[in-house]
Amino acid sequence: MHLALRDFSLPPLPPPDPIYPTSPPSVVMPLYVTAAHSSRVKKPAKRPALSHSSSASFANLPRTKPSIRKAKSLPAAIDDELDEGEDGEEDRLIPSGKVLSTVSIESAKDVLTAVQYARASMFAALPERAGMNSVRIAAVLNFQRNMPAIVSLAHVHALVAASSKTEREIAALQNAGKLRKIKVTGRGNDISGLSEVLITMQDLQALLERSDVAPDARADFCDVLRRYPRAASIPSQELPAPHVAALTRTGFLVSSSLAGSRNLSLAGSSLVSMPKVSRAASGSSGAVGGDAAFENLGGVGAARRSKSSFHHAQGSQEGELALSVPNIGPYLRLLQSGRTHLLQLLGRSKYKEAPLYLLRERWDGAVDSESRVSTAKQIRGEFSEVMPAKTKKWKDLYGLNFDWVLEECLGAGLIELFETRSVGLGVRALT
Repeated sequence: MHLALRDFSLPPLPPPDPIYPTSPPSVVMPLYVTAAHSSRVKKPAKRPALSHSSSASFANLPRTKPSIRKAKSLPAAIDDELDEGEDGEEDRLIPSGKVLSTVSIESAKDVLTAVQYARASMFAALPERAGMNSVRIAAVLNFQRNMPAIVSLAHVHALVAASSKTEREIAALQNAGKLRKIKVTGRGNDISGLSEVLITMQDLQALLERSDVAPDARADFCDVLRRYPRAASIPSQELPAPHVAALTRTGFLVSSSLAGSRNLSLAGSSLVSMPKVSRAASGSSGAVGGDAAFENLGGVGAARRSKSSFHHAQGSQEGELALSVPNIGPYLRLLQSGRTHLLQLLGRSKYKEAPLYLLRERWDGAVDSESRVSTAKQIRGEFSEVMPAKTKKWKDLYGLNFDWVLEECLGAGLIELFETRSVGLGVRALT
């Protein structure tokens, strides 16, 4: 049986379209036209393989010269930020016209209460979170305890009004044996109030009892003080040599270098000059007050003397000993440092004046306080400002109180307090 074979051949192709010719054109195109530069495929450049060693990886980094910058402590940085914020937009305080010459304290109405108040308010209380170790806390407390119970004359004038009345009250207390005035040579002048300090006889006797002076020497010394109630120095012949040596060693007596004393000769002062005395009722110095004539007539400080009285007083005091108290040197250095620091804080302001509250904040520093904000930060474990141990108040000034230093500078005439129209009391430097 023969099977018919099916023709599986492909059908013929259709004729080519004349629009799309199958053969290439006769015109040959140039090679640079076939592909644009943007269409070229570029392979990334091979980067050098980093070594596993750390020295090789850091060696390829660009080198830069390190800038030398001194690191600042946190209190210094805060002070700089405060200074930068205050400069530029700081204006003068607008005064209301009232200037305060004294500070009104309810518990300081006379000289004795002013002395007691100044002694009690000298140092601030040690905060609970002070940031000090036990050694530093002991050093601060011992320094405060060893301060003598003396008060500068300028501080008393800042608390009690009417300087002439204050001087008369001081002279009366001296005559009554309740107060002693100690003249400090080489420490300022009478105007600044740093050369004269006051101490009550009760405090002076307490210092004598706590010292190593023998009881018989203490009794003789107190007897001499009662016989010379207004003297700033005593004759060396009034005490035996062993007693003088013991009192000098403990700091109650020093070699006198005074050029004159107020109670020896007051003829050089214009207030108690011969014309003034001759016009008195009896024509004698007793008529104008005797030893207290200078204060009774309104004098403040030491009386001026002529050259003849100066040489006479200098020759008569060659064998005298000046009164003093132990640790008076650290007291005067701390007092001077406190005054200087307060004036430096005022100097940060453009016009050397600042509101009282702002000056107080500068003195205390940005310390950790007991406010609600600080307490909340402590609970959350966040940093809460600066510890008191890092501030100058506790680091260098042993916790010196701001109000105490302010009263010192006010009585010395270094600053003035004035009322403003918007921010309360203002403080202005006068130097």
